[in-house]
Amino acid sequence: MPELYLRGWRFHYAEWGTGLPVVLVHGFPLSSEIWAEVAVRLGDISRVVAPDLRGHGDSEAPPGPYSMDDLAEDVVGLADALGFERFVLGGHSMGGYVAFRVAARWPERLSGLVLVATRAEADTEDGRARRRKAIERIQVEGASAFLADFLPNLVSDQTRRSRPEVMARLWEAAHRVPDRALVACLQGMMDRPDSRQLLKQLSVPALVVAGEQDAVVPVESARAMAEALPRARLVVVAGAGHVPSVEAPEATASALREFLSALRA
Repeated sequence: MPELYLRGWRFHYAEWGTGLPVVLVHGFPLSSEIWAEVAVRLGDISRVVAPDLRGHGDSEAPPGPYSMDDLAEDVVGLADALGFERFVLGGHSMGGYVAFRVAARWPERLSGLVLVATRAEADTEDGRARRRKAIERIQVEGASAFLADFLPNLVSDQTRRSRPEVMARLWEAAHRVPDRALVACLQGMMDRPDSRQLLKQLSVPALVVAGEQDAVVPVESARAMAEALPRARLVVVAGAGHVPSVEAPEATASALREFLSALRA
């Protein structure tokens, strides 16, 4: 996997194909690996780059907290290093929060926006309380106790029953993330700004992808976000939960391929 240094620390990314530049950002607490089965299906029409965010995958874990703006600066730094003047930006879950910060600060850099299993709203007070509780649990009991409860919610009941290898992949990725990086991301997500007003200002073509059985971000929330974006299309992936790129890679790749093909045309 290629690597470079951003602001003094090691940053890894995966890369596939040639053509239209596309940057795909994973969610918490996963890695670039969640995009692999999608990216290989897009490599004939696009150059897909998927970073390991700081503290995830093979990237280093500098001191936290990791604000969504910090992670956005990392993504734009990667795009700069690769010579991407403009690019399609996709974000899954926390990666979507990062994409919103890129869109808010560097809208001229984006040729398209892909939002997968994410939401524009900031955390509610209940949501912030749950994140504080998760941070305390990691600090007191360690990551394994937190992840044992957290990870099963990322996939649909159908996936859990019929495809145990998906859960195994998510477990492997999540257990590579140091405790301090889990805490740093939870702190950053808890304090992220609300992006609902931003949606109306985003003039680039957008694709919103939702898992039909997502227990984290319901389809209704994704539909509201797509309706608020001026040029968005919503795709609901049948049978998928919160990680459609892993649970249903063919359907997810098909939606992205149609979107990217239209941009190329």
